Amino acid sequence: MPTEPLELRIPFATLIKIALAILLVAMIVKLWPVILALVIATLIAVMLDPIPTWLERHHVRRPITIIAIAFVIFGLLLAFFVEVVPVISGQIGDLSKEWPLVEQRLIKAFPPAAYVLQAMRGGSPQARTWLVHGVTAGKFAIEGTTAVVFVLVVAIYLLHEGRRAYAWLVDFAPKPQRKRFDRTAREVRQVVLSYMRGSFITATICALYVFVVLTLLRVPLALLLAVLAFVFDFIPVVGTIIMAVPATLLGLLVSPTRALVVAGAYLLYHAIEAYVLIPRIWGREMRVSTLTVLLAIAIGGTLLGAIGAALALPIAAAYPIVERIWLREHLPPDTVELHEELDEASG
Repeated sequence: MPTEPLELRIPFATLIKIALAILLVAMIVKLWPVILALVIATLIAVMLDPIPTWLERHHVRRPITIIAIAFVIFGLLLAFFVEVVPVISGQIGDLSKEWPLVEQRLIKAFPPAAYVLQAMRGGSPQARTWLVHGVTAGKFAIEGTTAVVFVLVVAIYLLHEGRRAYAWLVDFAPKPQRKRFDRTAREVRQVVLSYMRGSFITATICALYVFVVLTLLRVPLALLLAVLAFVFDFIPVVGTIIMAVPATLLGLLVSPTRALVVAGAYLLYHAIEAYVLIPRIWGREMRVSTLTVLLAIAIGGTLLGAIGAALALPIAAAYPIVERIWLREHLPPDTVELHEELDEASG
């Protein structure tokens, strides 16, 4: 008995949905740098928002406050490029003039460095490769500066129009769920505010500490290393390791003993920040276990690099809010309460 051939029939509407899904993914991939910049600008706007909000309660119009904030931010950025960048460039120039002496000190303190230094001389392929990397680094510096300005401009506009944009987005949610979305946004905002405020304060303290210590120890490029410390301190745990490596290597230019002292100074600051500063500055909203921090950094860093590692912590800290508001009815009855008890005990 002959069998009828099987026919695979896919409705045209399904094909349209698949095509739209593929198009959406392609758009997200293509626009990912813009999306990431918008996320960072939102974090900055959340950190700055308490200033105009507080002044509004004291009868100061919000637009006036936002204009003043913009002048301060871009004034500080301009001062950085006018005052700090030339000093760093001068320090790098002075170090390059003493390069023969620097080579001798490096080889004496760390003999394996001789091969690397030899490769940098002349027209070796390695030297050409590093030269190309140097040009690429300059290009990235220009692009990075442009990205910073763009993010700050967007953050200023979010301060002015963020509430209206948020209300517009919430309207897309189903009407029965809008109160949940609003409650989630308000509580997550407090977590983000604690994270950004605490990170900025600790990063500033870290930069000042590094500059003072390295200046006293006469380590070259102390100002540049302080700027790096400010940036990488936004990445918990791992950031300390990243910022300590170049400082320790530059400490070798003075002496091996000085390099060990530099490494010890960074470890000392890490202990002070982890056990003294963070518990007092970051607030209860950001009490996350060390294991959670390490896992969040590992996942965020693998997916998005250094920026992902920095953003992973507030996301991890916001999970209990999502669990309490959205997942309670889908979990065993006592799960949320037990998790809250564990958080209180660890805090």
